[in-house]
Amino acid sequence: MPGAPLRVALVGPREDPFTDDPDREHRERMLRSFEEICRDIVTFGTDYTLSREFLGIEYLAATLRREGRQVAVVGAGNEGLDDKALIARLAAFAPDLAGFSLLYDLQLKSALTAARTLKRARPETFIVFGGPLASAISALLLETFPFIDAVVEGEGEAAIARLADAVEGRCALDPVPSLVRRSDGGIVKHNRATPADLDTLPHPARDIIAAIRQRGLPVPSAYLTASRGCKAFCTFCTVPNIVRGMKDGVYRMRDPRDVVDEIEAVTRDHGVTRFYMADDNFLGYGEASNRRMLAFADEILARGLKINFHAECRVDSLVPETLVRLREAGFDQILFGLESGSAKTLKRWAKGQTVEQNEAAVALARELKLDLMPSIILLDWESGLDEVEETIGFIERTRLWRSNQPLWLVNRLKVHCGTAAARRYDNVRGKPDLPPVDVGDADSLARWCAAATYQRTPIENPHVAAFWSALNGEANRWSVLIDEVLPPLLKTLRETSRDAGRGEALARIKRIATFRRSVGGALAGLMRRLVNAAREQENAGHRPDGLDVVARRFVEGFEAELFPEGLETWLAPKPTGLVAMPGAASRSAEAMPAEIG
Repeated sequence: MPGAPLRVALVGPREDPFTDDPDREHRERMLRSFEEICRDIVTFGTDYTLSREFLGIEYLAATLRREGRQVAVVGAGNEGLDDKALIARLAAFAPDLAGFSLLYDLQLKSALTAARTLKRARPETFIVFGGPLASAISALLLETFPFIDAVVEGEGEAAIARLADAVEGRCALDPVPSLVRRSDGGIVKHNRATPADLDTLPHPARDIIAAIRQRGLPVPSAYLTASRGCKAFCTFCTVPNIVRGMKDGVYRMRDPRDVVDEIEAVTRDHGVTRFYMADDNFLGYGEASNRRMLAFADEILARGLKINFHAECRVDSLVPETLVRLREAGFDQILFGLESGSAKTLKRWAKGQTVEQNEAAVALARELKLDLMPSIILLDWESGLDEVEETIGFIERTRLWRSNQPLWLVNRLKVHCGTAAARRYDNVRGKPDLPPVDVGDADSLARWCAAATYQRTPIENPHVAAFWSALNGEANRWSVLIDEVLPPLLKTLRETSRDAGRGEALARIKRIATFRRSVGGALAGLMRRLVNAAREQENAGHRPDGLDVVARRFVEGFEAELFPEGLETWLAPKPTGLVAMPGAASRSAEAMPAEIG
């Protein structure tokens, strides 16, 4: 009698902030639940990124199911599972093989907690980690956590299929490509798999969308890719962790007809008409890519599909005529990797593009009435005030603050492990020692995860550090207001506007709309005020002093024009469960050097 079929669990862990670190963008530590945010964003404006669909494990699931494997796909955040519920779900399924996909650093803590508990309950389960983050720290994971049996580096379809055979006893681990594992001689890394022909892969399973629907939640978008890889090697980017070692096929595109077949199927089967194109560079490179983009747009139009989609692109990939055709096919939101308005900064980050190209790209997006999502990194640990001033000038000239997401302009370079930026910093400053870790202690595990996945890089110029601390504190405060305080308040006001209090409710709704339209301009003004104050102090040879006060007074003046009675007073009475407004806060103690010469 044949044995039971191999059971495979593929897990997208939930995101769990390491610490209450205000220098990390607020949107990485949302206070409201996925359910609340999902409903509110669909109501007040779709955010294509919100679905957080784990497309990688859905591709793996489709690959395994094509071979007759029994697969459970679990998106912990999408399904509202905390660590305890995730562990219970996995224990009930009793997998023979469990894979954890790590897209971001914030998913590591949850993945380690679940994997350790699963291994203790089922020692026979083979546990494998994969994804961009796991690819960057594969050896470290295996050296530190004995409950992880292996890590897959790079793309996983070929590896997961052979690994399932090995776990089932059909072959040894030796022929499994892209695998990193322990052996008697230490850590062994297998050769990477040959890059897959994307047109031979099955369409990804859509278990996560189905799970969101099953919870009665709206689905803001479905994730989809028309290509894989990127030929650029920006110093801060984690994509090279996936394409590293590929001699050929660093960038590959799918047949446009197959991509549209997938779009049509998702629209038909799941009722989704908004798509988040998760390509690293959607528009690709050169004439061949351009022809495929035109064919993609033509195929959508020929089939009469009424869809919209978001995509991320390099500014040096733009062909205006192609963008016009894509716009007609439903391309309505674009994210450019602008990063900086300083030529010096762009060169240090190996962007391979110019400030002039950035400006032309923004102008083209505006001409086509695309919703432009600004991708700006204001500074890194080496930035001087001149570079920051140049980027602020770029923001002012291009009016990037008019975006629907103006607070996306407030970022500093985050140095992820495995990137060229991390190697550069480590070579100059020395690689930090990792703290000891107790997986059973949440605080200990959080500290280790933070130290292992991104490098803390104190800003060297004290005036830049003071500028960042003051700006980021106020931006965090506005982020809480816009993302978490106002949506439930708007919902309450809309319900009230149908009742006797209609006049007052409508007036409050209009005031909120005015605030949201105005905050981008206020943010740009705050940047300019702070950088000018920092420049004055630096030119005078003074230590940085009082920029947080400058910022607070500026913000108070702006808010007083809209809310003369005071913002806190105007917000009362608050709806039940409304998140409290925080004070402006930034990690100034770490951002500022202890001694300033």
